[in-house]
Amino acid sequence: MATLKQLAFRMARTPASGSLVRFGFAHADRLLPLTSVDRSEQAAIYRHPRPVYGTFHHIAVPLRGVPDVFALAHPRHALLRAGLFALIAGARQRAPASVLVNAGPRQDVGQVHFHLTDDTPFGDAVRSEHLTWPDWDTAVLALTSVPDIQERYRAGFSLLQDSGGPRVRLI
Repeated sequence: MATLKQLAFRMARTPASGSLVRFGFAHADRLLPLTSVDRSEQAAIYRHPRPVYGTFHHIAVPLRGVPDVFALAHPRHALLRAGLFALIAGARQRAPASVLVNAGPRQDVGQVHFHLTDDTPFGDAVRSEHLTWPDWDTAVLALTSVPDIQERYRAGFSLLQDSGGPRVRLI
């Protein structure tokens, strides 16, 4: 039988739970079944509940409900984004890390979050899962070439790219 924690993680990955997940991070993050590593008023870093990559795998999450990286790029989130990226930068000073973000169909939780992990296993993971890890410019070019999402994604990537935050790989 699944534990309460396992059920919570399964529910968090369903499309219908996005609003509930965002509410949890915005108003009750200390009650979530996550281990906090660092925090500020704007964001928190937790141990990833199911680490996959590297000798460490953490997630950085804004403490306000934001569904995806493109919504985070909106000008109304400028202070939130700055606080989140400052927390990530501090973590990277203590332990060098790659910063990755899921977007589109690769994002399975309805709250934007950034993965912090070392680079050690990426070669094997990419080969074994047949994933590609495009750099920012390649991701921007690929996403902005799709007419249906052209304006939303172009604006989102442009704002994040110009925000002075960490170099982020889209996954």
